[in-house]
Amino acid sequence: MVRSLAVFRLAERFLMTLKDLTDPQAVVRAMEECDRVGRSTFLQTHGFGPADEYFLAHKGRFYDSKAIAGAAHLHQTGIPLSNSEFVGGLHGAVPRLRGLGFEIVSQRRGSYVLLWNPTRWEWDETRRQEIRQSIEAGGTGVAPWSTGSRKKDIQVGDRIFLFIVGQSERGLVASGHAASSIYLDQHWAADHDERAPTISVAWDNLLDAKLVLPWGEVQQAVPEFRDSYQGGGIKLDGLQTLSLDALWQGHLDTASVPASQRAATPEIEASYSYVIAKKRNHQKQFRSKLLAFYEPKCDVCGFDQIEILEAAHIVPDSQDGPSTVENGRLLCPNHHRAHDALLFRMDGHHAVWADPSTEFLAPARPAPGTK
Repeated sequence: MVRSLAVFRLAERFLMTLKDLTDPQAVVRAMEECDRVGRSTFLQTHGFGPADEYFLAHKGRFYDSKAIAGAAHLHQTGIPLSNSEFVGGLHGAVPRLRGLGFEIVSQRRGSYVLLWNPTRWEWDETRRQEIRQSIEAGGTGVAPWSTGSRKKDIQVGDRIFLFIVGQSERGLVASGHAASSIYLDQHWAADHDERAPTISVAWDNLLDAKLVLPWGEVQQAVPEFRDSYQGGGIKLDGLQTLSLDALWQGHLDTASVPASQRAATPEIEASYSYVIAKKRNHQKQFRSKLLAFYEPKCDVCGFDQIEILEAAHIVPDSQDGPSTVENGRLLCPNHHRAHDALLFRMDGHHAVWADPSTEFLAPARPAPGTK
């Protein structure tokens, strides 16, 4: 009898699939377990690795979707599903979790932590003001930055977070996207003859050093974020990137920038008109989401200057079109304006022009060394 029961239990184990996960509360209990023991211990306990692309978003936190699904199955049925017994992604854990009412987000690229130590290198204040002006005007400010000990892997479009160190108030001070891959450039330290690995960064947010997001808050909110990073160029995975970006956006929304610290503008003759305007505060986040998902180039013409790529809604924002990767495309400014003017519509990733005679592409770039 005991042997028959054991055989039955074994058969039951093999018959279990992800379809048996039907209780949303089991998913909640799995997330609570992850919060309680920590991400690293949770993954090790249940035999899963970090997610590559898809993450469960719940109450401002992010979780590895496949690992949560496997652990939730154990919480509901008492029988675990191992990493090898089901698939994650769009053909497994993602639709099952979505079907239970949970939000799944995609983060294909990771991000990199770069460092700025003002006691060792002074960032020219005039240049920082120029970058702030460009950002406040709705664009980005491009500047080179050392990648520390990292000499490869960073690609155009990767998320960049700049942390200030070497002072009492350590923390996140700026963010952007890589506008180039790594190249060798003049070393930032004047007494070094060797060239340093460098990237161009299209900065999309830059705070005064006194308004940083404190390092301690980042450690509390971002799983496995270290107490310190030596040399910069440290890669964060997708879940860490999502967690840090969400925390950063919340900090930016609440950071109070004194008028004395705002970028100065040239004096011009005063002339006023008064309007009520609606500003899309979510546009920067939407752009970051698209850059994390799509190749950093215009979906119509392939123009790949990340500094000026814009986030376009297929269903317009004015018509309550959602700011999702499915409803978004990266477009150059010209094709963004043409799309808003209804000169063409997007069919998947193909532009269908209302009047084919108006179709245009980006001008060809001249070959290096030519005019």
